[in-house]
Amino acid sequence: MRELRDRVAVVTGAASGIGLAIAETFVGEGMRVAMADIDEDQLGAQATRLRANGSEVLAVPTDVRSPESVEAAGLSVLDHFGTLHVAVNNAGVVGGGNSWEIPLEEWRRVIDVDLWGVIHGIRTFVPLILTSGEEGHVVNVASMAAVLALPRLAPYTVAKHGVLGLTDVLRAELEGLGAPVGASVVMPGMVKTAMNPIGTVQPATVAANVLDAIRRDRAYVFTDDHSTEEVERRLRAVLAARSEVIT
Repeated sequence: MRELRDRVAVVTGAASGIGLAIAETFVGEGMRVAMADIDEDQLGAQATRLRANGSEVLAVPTDVRSPESVEAAGLSVLDHFGTLHVAVNNAGVVGGGNSWEIPLEEWRRVIDVDLWGVIHGIRTFVPLILTSGEEGHVVNVASMAAVLALPRLAPYTVAKHGVLGLTDVLRAELEGLGAPVGASVVMPGMVKTAMNPIGTVQPATVAANVLDAIRRDRAYVFTDDHSTEEVERRLRAVLAARSEVIT
């Protein structure tokens, strides 16, 4: 999907951090952007700031945990822009503790946002993109936790592994349809956001990689070299286990 000017995108979790950086990058390319977030005050402030620069931006208060809320966001996008080409399922939260000690409420909180939020986004936004009949792209923001098990972050790791698998399935389904719609999973490392203030990678770097992934149809998008050795060691161990099968 090379030409992005005047294309319509929706970004969840767009009021801050990675989502905001993606929205800023999109409008910088001349795209029309629906910013979705549960934080209505911050969402409104950021959308107003971008509009002041001449960008066409729609603020859509959205709770990605709710399929009805995401569906309403999709309708708002259609009502305002008339079509949809790009969806970025980015909203996320994190929570920690030993897996056997984390309260069920915390398990549900993280998985409801980080995995179900992506599921709801796919169910709502993909049909709208397909209906446009034009080139499109779906970006699901996961984490290095999609390819590396992180101790004391079990709900987050489970959700992000799910996002990786879901994106692979979605890509295969779109290819099977012959649809001109790509799908990318983004796996950032230590990004400096309110959720991770000790991060070293700037959200703008992630956004630049998202933009490049859409243009070049990158299936797997890493944004830095964090934990490279650990990830490679894990993948080698998985592959090596194939030779240990007892038949």
